Amino acid sequence: MLDNVNKRILFELERNARISDSALARIVGKSKDSIRYRIKKLEDEKIILGYRTWIDYSKLGYRTSTIYLNLINLPEKRKKLIEELKKDKRVYWLGVAEGVWNIGVTYFIKSNEDLFKIKGEILTKYKELIIDSRLTSLASVSVHEKNFLVNEKSSFITFTEGIENYELDEIEKKILKELYNNSKINLSDLEFKTKSTLDIVRSRMKKLEKLGIIIRYTIYINYKKIGYELYKTFIYLSSYSKEEIENILKYSEKSEKIINVVKQIAPWDFEFIIFAENFEDYLNTINNLTAINPKAFKKFETAIMSEDIIFPCNEAYI
Repeated sequence: MLDNVNKRILFELERNARISDSALARIVGKSKDSIRYRIKKLEDEKIILGYRTWIDYSKLGYRTSTIYLNLINLPEKRKKLIEELKKDKRVYWLGVAEGVWNIGVTYFIKSNEDLFKIKGEILTKYKELIIDSRLTSLASVSVHEKNFLVNEKSSFITFTEGIENYELDEIEKKILKELYNNSKINLSDLEFKTKSTLDIVRSRMKKLEKLGIIIRYTIYINYKKIGYELYKTFIYLSSYSKEEIENILKYSEKSEKIINVVKQIAPWDFEFIIFAENFEDYLNTINNLTAINPKAFKKFETAIMSEDIIFPCNEAYI
């Protein structure tokens, strides 16, 4: 089990992986050497799996749509499909689960024609594996910090709400490509890789942050190793009043276990990502959510996540 210092380190790195060792040391009350040792150990133990930068592609003219697949139990073909999806630069999110579906994959698209082609590719190549599929369109994603690691309040960060068409220049593209797969990269390394100057790199990063193109510098954590399971819950509402929906969102924002809230144009109305210590803990979270207004909910569907990866490909789609 992690001690409170390591939990705080993970919490701080996930919300800002570029935090300095000095600043992190002050927060946790340890020396810089101790911080570096602990981070290295978390990496060696495969609790920290990598460092990523979240990019809001809706600012670059893309929207996102998800295909959910139910699969026949053919392990080798399923594994091949998952590995191919991880290499596809068009993939924003990949989820692997047992429950109401087996694979969920969110793509960057410019049009419905793009989505039609992608669906055709998958259903043709893996027709012997796929039982059925569902298409959804993303309205927005709201995320807050992993408050179950530390006792601290946080507010949702909401993105992909509207499509914009910001045109990246070549320096900005290079910066995003480097940050995408290493959110901790040094500014001096970015200066070298972009063939630019330190001041230009620093100012462009601040600009991309201000525009909301860079959402967060974060880390990829193996939560199973620290005692947590991931659940995706599909929520069907029976009432759609503005007040009831706001109450659901307010409750979710205060919850330590409900981390992501996704609004979808789909047969269901919301998708929640819930972190729980076990299935009983998960059910308690759902029961507490339902208790705020039982009449507002029609039904819940559950998928138990074995993989949940934002930006699974090693190369940015820019």
